[in-house]
Amino acid sequence: MTRFLLDRSLGQRSLVSRLRSAGWDASTLAEQFGDQRAQAMRDEEWIGEGTLLGFVLLAKDHKIATRPLEAHAIYHHDARVIVFARGDMTAAQMGNLCLEHSEKIHQVALARGPFVYSIASHGLARKRLNAP
Repeated sequence: MTRFLLDRSLGQRSLVSRLRSAGWDASTLAEQFGDQRAQAMRDEEWIGEGTLLGFVLLAKDHKIATRPLEAHAIYHHDARVIVFARGDMTAAQMGNLCLEHSEKIHQVALARGPFVYSIASHGLARKRLNAP
């Protein structure tokens, strides 16, 4: 079963609970690394460590594919990342998108990294990764 790790920007309760209720194997950074460490982790750090633990990463910041440090971490660790196309979405809206496109998300999650896919109402789209 595919395991998903949610970035701290996605919250600690609502979205992860909704995904779990739908049968997803989902976890938060705080659950994996402890709250204090999770709050202090740099993006490139949680990308690397989450990937090494076998997670597909869910994040809110769609610019993760273009910022040099994050993009390099994704590339270097062969990370599999799915981001929300809009940063202003509520947990309920993000949950709706995930469940609406659950089959495609799980299908994409089986592919080898590195990759970043953006999820929006129309579905998933692969983003260009700013790395070699």
